[in-house]
Amino acid sequence: MTEPEAPLAGIRVLELGQMIAVPAATHVLAGYGAEVIKVEDTAAGDGLRYYGSQKNGMSGWFVNANWGKRSIALDIKTPAGQSVLWSLIERADVFVEGFRTGVMARLGFGYEAVAKRNPTIVYCSSSGFGPTGPYADQPVYDPLIQGLSGWAGIQLQDDKPTLVRAMVADKIGAYTNAQAIMAALIRRGRTGEGSHVQVNMLEANLAFVWSDVMMDCSLLDADVHHLPNVLGAYRLYTCNDGLVAIAPGADRHWQSMCEALAPEAYEDERFHTFAGRGEHNREWMDTIDRMVSSWPVATVVEKLRAAEVPVAPVLNPHDVHADPHIRATGMLRETEHPVTGRIRHPRPASHFLGVDARLRPAPRQGEQSREILEELGYDSNSIDALLAAGQVQGA
Repeated sequence: MTEPEAPLAGIRVLELGQMIAVPAATHVLAGYGAEVIKVEDTAAGDGLRYYGSQKNGMSGWFVNANWGKRSIALDIKTPAGQSVLWSLIERADVFVEGFRTGVMARLGFGYEAVAKRNPTIVYCSSSGFGPTGPYADQPVYDPLIQGLSGWAGIQLQDDKPTLVRAMVADKIGAYTNAQAIMAALIRRGRTGEGSHVQVNMLEANLAFVWSDVMMDCSLLDADVHHLPNVLGAYRLYTCNDGLVAIAPGADRHWQSMCEALAPEAYEDERFHTFAGRGEHNREWMDTIDRMVSSWPVATVVEKLRAAEVPVAPVLNPHDVHADPHIRATGMLRETEHPVTGRIRHPRPASHFLGVDARLRPAPRQGEQSREILEELGYDSNSIDALLAAGQVQGA
């Protein structure tokens, strides 16, 4: 029986970007079967290689964001480097760049120039603030977007805003990039036309947070009945040996929870309905805190799961892989990386029947430069000359 083909098999993606928003987007595409070529410069390459825990000059963060790719290192400010990049562009289905507005055009690789050479290409421009507005030329990092978009404002700690301890704004930008690219590929399949897709982190995050984080800012008429935003009081609950997450959202969940842990808590009629719990949200959560405070985490989880109340232990990051459900699903794999050694990493989160998305290891900077040049038709002498001149760099 022939193994089913991955949904993006045969799609060639060219990546010019660093850190998260572009590399994580193309990593998603690689997980769907696309061929991804990562174009790095001939200096330091992608800065993510050096962030956080690392071995032999490659970080775990970089490895996880760059599975499934090949790397070629080019100096695209030189005629020879530009020539190689044009050869790659002419053979690509998707071109993703992650620079501030105008940078690629100044280098000669803006959308108009690229579309003339490859009219059917899907060209994705990923930026922080987009091509217009007073912030268009400003540099951007994840905390800035968290601050502007409302992410930080809803993460209250001691009633003060704080940051999500993850590159959440960057990754939302990345997933929006991937989603938009796939939509453009579907359009191209119908019409034969290429597209210029523009995604910026601020707008991607505003769209993502608006429905819940901004629930109190959406209905504008004077007669709106405003209730406290439940997210503002969101919390974890403290057992006698650790923390637990509980979400008894439905009326039946609250009744079952009381029956399992503290029947007397159900005597407070304010909490019998969803509306009542919303109206008295902070007091309700204080009640839950008291209900679980004398129990061990394992007992609370056991009792509430038996009562079909949504509950989970709060795991230290180092313990996540050992959770019995996560272990049983095979989501996390342990493989041998040629640079970093043994590594634990997630497989692609989407499942396609019969497709086993086992991706090539994240590449060293310029690791496949020679291989890619050979595919473009360069002979051995020409490749040696490019490498010797520093216009292309090998691993």
